[in-house]
Amino acid sequence: MLISHQSVSRKKCFDQCAQQYKFRYHLKVPRPGEEPFYFTYGSIVHKIAELYFENRGEIPIGEIAKDLLRGKYDLDDRGRKCPPIEEEYKKKFQRHLRAIQNLTNKIGTDGILEYGFEYDLDPPHKRNIVGFLDRLIIRGDKAWIIDYKTTKKGKWQLNAETVKEDMQLRAYARVVQREFGIKPENIKAALFYLEGEKLIGCCYSEQSLIQAEKALLGSYKMIEAADPDKVWGKVGWYCKNCDYESTCPFYKGEDKVSWDGDMGNMIGGW
Repeated sequence: MLISHQSVSRKKCFDQCAQQYKFRYHLKVPRPGEEPFYFTYGSIVHKIAELYFENRGEIPIGEIAKDLLRGKYDLDDRGRKCPPIEEEYKKKFQRHLRAIQNLTNKIGTDGILEYGFEYDLDPPHKRNIVGFLDRLIIRGDKAWIIDYKTTKKGKWQLNAETVKEDMQLRAYARVVQREFGIKPENIKAALFYLEGEKLIGCCYSEQSLIQAEKALLGSYKMIEAADPDKVWGKVGWYCKNCDYESTCPFYKGEDKVSWDGDMGNMIGGW
């Protein structure tokens, strides 16, 4: 299948369902209908954090939010304007703005926001990984990586144990190690959950970072070698939230028979 570059989100998509990857990245099928607001909401919050950081906290975050909602700033590099905040998100929105402000008050406004990276996982074959770090702070021989999350509380948030295996933070730490020559033990990577204002972080060993990079390369090669005419959809709870649930040949809805390619699942029903 087609793969122009690797990213943690692309690997996650392929691991979850190769058919979804085929629709999104190989066939490049546009998302049917409008983008769900929860995706747009994440973009809104990240944009406000970016503008607040760029102004070094001198403009109140509430004023920045108002200006974005009034159309003073574009939401992204495609020139989109910010839609109104949906009613069910308004209270959460205020909490999240306060969380960004509180964190900034604690750690200051130095560092780099939206640090972009791209490098070859398998030189010289140009199997590149591409991405952005929400915030990167480097002070001497130490580095801090912070990734903002709007994830709701509960099982969806990682904790001090599960964050140790987080592919995204491990990949980001590997980028900082490679590009800035900072030792892994001096790199602290954290998810900042705006809901609850929780900073969940970890330090990773060099071996863990190397393994993460190898996993990303291995996934790249698997995608590259996959025959688009032979990939199977993996049916599960996540199908209801998939962009392509209405067009996927493998998912037929909760009340209909679905087949994930496993003959053992079908035989019992014949």
